[in-house]
Amino acid sequence: MMKRLLAMAVCCLWFAGAQAQQQDKLTDLMSEREQLVLEYQFYNQQNSNFWGKKSKKDLISIIETLKKIINTDSELIGAIKEASIRKVAESTVEIQREGKITVQDQRIVSAQIAELQGQIRTLQTNIKKRERSIKDLEVQVAESSNLRYGKDKVISVLGVTSFMLLLYAIFLQVRLNRTPAKSRKKKTAK
Repeated sequence: MMKRLLAMAVCCLWFAGAQAQQQDKLTDLMSEREQLVLEYQFYNQQNSNFWGKKSKKDLISIIETLKKIINTDSELIGAIKEASIRKVAESTVEIQREGKITVQDQRIVSAQIAELQGQIRTLQTNIKKRERSIKDLEVQVAESSNLRYGKDKVISVLGVTSFMLLLYAIFLQVRLNRTPAKSRKKKTAK
C-alpha cells in the first residue's frame, strides 16, 4: 500500500514537473514570437532605398523574420499539440485509475456485503435455534406445571379425605364419650 502511494506521489511530481516544463516552453516560444513580430514590424517600417522604398536587404530581413515567425508558430502548434496529447493521456490514465479504484471498491463492498449476509444468516439460524429451545422449555414448563397441578390435585384430595377422616374420628370419639359408662359396661359384659 505504501509502495503504491509512493509511486503515485512520484508520478504526480513527474507530471507536475513535465507540465511546468511544458508551460515554460510555451512561454518561451510565445515571448520569442512576440520578439520576432516586433522585429518584423521594425523591418517593415524601414525604407532604406534611394527612392524611400524598401531595399532588397529590408525585404530579405522581412522574409527571414517571417520565416522565423512561421517556424516559431509551427513549434508553438507542436508544443500545444504535445500539451494537449499529454493532458489527454493524463486524463485517460486518471480515468483508468479511477475505474480500477472503483472496481476494487466495488469488489471490497461486495465482499463485505457477502460477509455481512453470511453473518445475518448465521444470526438468523442462531435465533431460530434459540426460539426452538425456548419453545421446548415452554413445553417442559407447561408439562411440569400440569404434572405439578396433578400432584397438587392428588395432595388436595388426600388432604381433604384425611381431614374428613379426622373429623369423622373426632366425631366418633365425641359420640363415644357421650354415651354413659353403663351402656359401655353392658356392651362390654355381653
